[in-house]
Amino acid sequence: MAVREFDLIIFGASGFTGKYVLREALKFLSAPGPLRSLALAGRSPSKLAAALQWAAPSSPPPLPLIPADVSDPDSLLALCRRTRLVLNCVGPFRLYGEPVVAACVEAGADYLDISGEPEFMERMEAKYHEQAEKAGSLVVSACGFDSVPAEMGLMFHSQQWVPPAVPNRVEAYLSLESGRRIVGNLGTYESAVLGVANVRQLQELRKSRPKRARPMFLPSYDVLLVDSLRRPLKCLLNVLLISIMII
Repeated sequence: MAVREFDLIIFGASGFTGKYVLREALKFLSAPGPLRSLALAGRSPSKLAAALQWAAPSSPPPLPLIPADVSDPDSLLALCRRTRLVLNCVGPFRLYGEPVVAACVEAGADYLDISGEPEFMERMEAKYHEQAEKAGSLVVSACGFDSVPAEMGLMFHSQQWVPPAVPNRVEAYLSLESGRRIVGNLGTYESAVLGVANVRQLQELRKSRPKRARPMFLPSYDVLLVDSLRRPLKCLLNVLLISIMII
């Protein structure tokens, strides 16, 4: 990738989630590490300035504020050409995410978002994978709270298996505890409603794509023996139960 003006641009930094992302990003910006330059982007520079003041009330750093809008592809392309990575916080992604993905892929910039919308993520993979691969652009979704704990849990669980054994399926459960009232926001609610309303489109998308086979495991002799005995034993048990009922 050519040298870019910024390491990271947070798009939608003035939104409900974007403000918290900004506050955390400032911690990395002020500490030694790979993040050396940061800019904020969105429809309203004045709202971006207010978000920056909220994230760092004592001494907000002089970050560039870049106007950009998902309805203006040229503004998105210009934005993506200035940075190595775009962190997209503008949702619902089903409605507003694709123009940002398209601009990143065209500009050869990497893309991250906080989406938890399966149909959007799988549709972007199906539509932009080959183009992103040619451009050297990484497109990574599901970097938000509803996805990261599951990923970390899966990684930890996988590390507990002794090779050559590997997990074939993992079910995750999450419980929330808070001393304060748990609140949401309109964008998250809208994403959930749209996801449920358009679940059939996700099903159709998955049916149209090649199936990915799960790992196949050859059972041991003991497992084969147990499986071969299972059906006769079940039939015998049924006969015994019927006999007892008759008696």
